[in-house]
Amino acid sequence: MRYREVLSRLLAGLAGALLLVCLTALVPTSRPADANDPITANSARMLDEGRDTFRYETFGDQVFWTRVLGLDQAIRQVSPRAALGVGLKVDAQALPPEVLTALRHGKVNLDDPAVTRDLLKSRAVVGVKGFLNPDGSLRSVGITCGLCHSTVDDSTAPGIGRRLDGWANRDLNVGAIVNLAPNLQPVAHLLGVDEGTVRTVLQS
Repeated sequence: MRYREVLSRLLAGLAGALLLVCLTALVPTSRPADANDPITANSARMLDEGRDTFRYETFGDQVFWTRVLGLDQAIRQVSPRAALGVGLKVDAQALPPEVLTALRHGKVNLDDPAVTRDLLKSRAVVGVKGFLNPDGSLRSVGITCGLCHSTVDDSTAPGIGRRLDGWANRDLNVGAIVNLAPNLQPVAHLLGVDEGTVRTVLQS
């Protein structure tokens, strides 16, 4: 009886697969692009929205990184060279043309923390979103999906180039980045250890 049941299920599965193949054959293999087609327009809109969410949506985590840990205070003092040194990436396509040209000719001071603020203002730091005050100063900082799940092709310089979404950032030193925060006591309290222990682990 068990063999009949297995055979019956196998035949049912094969029949389902055959039906799927037959139905697939009825679907056009290609569809000409039509700017007035609402389905095409909606698909493009959803793709743009999804890309924007992946790249720039923090889901409110700037409250934790800024108000709790104070990471924004550290970032105000971090130079682009130091940021690149811990694995952060810069999206060259997000930079103004004149900045990109100056960068290629070595005319950008990568040791100036003010340049980091400008990069955040241009939304060029992959996975890090800066929220600015009206006067251009940094108010808070948040993390997006792209921090870990995007990298660049290094076409401009090491760590600077065309963005590659969906590629793992294998250079990212998360411990060093988090360790920049001036207040890790909330993390230490959560883990039941002292802050020095947390920093030691992050530095390892």
